[in-house]
Amino acid sequence: MADPDFRAAMEAITETAQTALPPWGEPSERLKPKKPDTANLKKLKAARRKVAEYSAVLRSDAFDDWVRRCTETAAEPREWTRAALLYESYLRHAQKYGTNRSDKRLAKEELATETAWGKMMGSLFGKKRRRSGQYYPLRIKQGA
Repeated sequence: MADPDFRAAMEAITETAQTALPPWGEPSERLKPKKPDTANLKKLKAARRKVAEYSAVLRSDAFDDWVRRCTETAAEPREWTRAALLYESYLRHAQKYGTNRSDKRLAKEELATETAWGKMMGSLFGKKRRRSGQYYPLRIKQGA
């Protein structure tokens, strides 16, 4: 009938085929996708956190001048001023800020948005939320 060597070879092939993984089974190590390297992503997130910290602290000259010349600390919570009124006062002052034309033009170009102004205020003063809006512990000086 069949040759014994042929039969032994066929049994070896059959046994190997039955124990081997199918072609769609586990891929070999070199075919597995590598996990993404997150070191650079972690560094980027850390850098963004630093920028966010520093942006709250960095203030413009016009803002610092406005705080110094146009506001004073409120003694009692009922004297606190609404953020919108303070921001309007800041805008009026910043548009006039500067000693010459180029300084005034530069100050107008660098006017802080409400968000940036709020971050600058937050770096200096605490705020309190009330029904009518955010309030800061400042008063606008008379004539400012």
